[in-house]
Amino acid sequence: MMNRRIVFFAFTFLIGLKICFAQGFSMDSIGKKYVNKKKISKSTWLQKGFNLLGNYSEEDGFSYYLSKISKFNHQNVFLVQSIYDSENTHWLVILDSKGRLLDFLNTAYDNAEGFTGTESHFFEEEVVVETYDIYEKPEEKTEVYVISEDRFLLKNDLMFEYSESYGSVCCPKDPAWNQKVGLKEFISKFEKENVISLKETYMVIQGKEGEKTYYLSFKGWPKKMKDKFIKERRSNSLFLNWSTMKKITYNYLLKNNRKDFIRKMN
Repeated sequence: MMNRRIVFFAFTFLIGLKICFAQGFSMDSIGKKYVNKKKISKSTWLQKGFNLLGNYSEEDGFSYYLSKISKFNHQNVFLVQSIYDSENTHWLVILDSKGRLLDFLNTAYDNAEGFTGTESHFFEEEVVVETYDIYEKPEEKTEVYVISEDRFLLKNDLMFEYSESYGSVCCPKDPAWNQKVGLKEFISKFEKENVISLKETYMVIQGKEGEKTYYLSFKGWPKKMKDKFIKERRSNSLFLNWSTMKKITYNYLLKNNRKDFIRKMN
């Protein structure tokens, strides 16, 4: 199986390399063609923070390109290509409003040796990455990533353990809105008092009259701190619509809600 895979990748590499020179690098050896790509200068590479991907080595024969990927529902996702005569790499990158790097994901790689490689499949909200390495056990691995607003999340890696739901603000008004301390204010105060940070909190809009649900992930928190947060929050209001869960993931939210209704709570 692995021998056939190596032979296949070696064959596709040579074919791709031939096309690469024939079309002036409009297509690299991985077989991906992007007509809207722009060459990246060293100054731009550093300005955008792409040095986290690796050193800029144009003097060694590498060429670098940036392309907009229309496949995704996200406007801030781009593809970076590093092209060389015997080694090619692709990264998906998420950029902020100023064009600087927020997160990246290696989505393709090949070289002349053919002992290791990466391929990917793009979907509207997900990226499926397939890697192989003859020196690793297992040799082949598949991982699925979800694209959030500012980073790539390993599917099922981000799990929500607490939620708060709020009904209409008017017709009739949900008593949950009558809390003395709102959720954002409570989180801010709890973080300061306990020297801890709650990084992954999302809001899902569920109606035109203010209906929404907040989902909180306590990833990286000690169990005692998580229990303390929930206990203190519950004592904040008798009318709080709260819930604890174990199997609600970010991917679940994407499948059950419109993407533009899912927003990270700042």
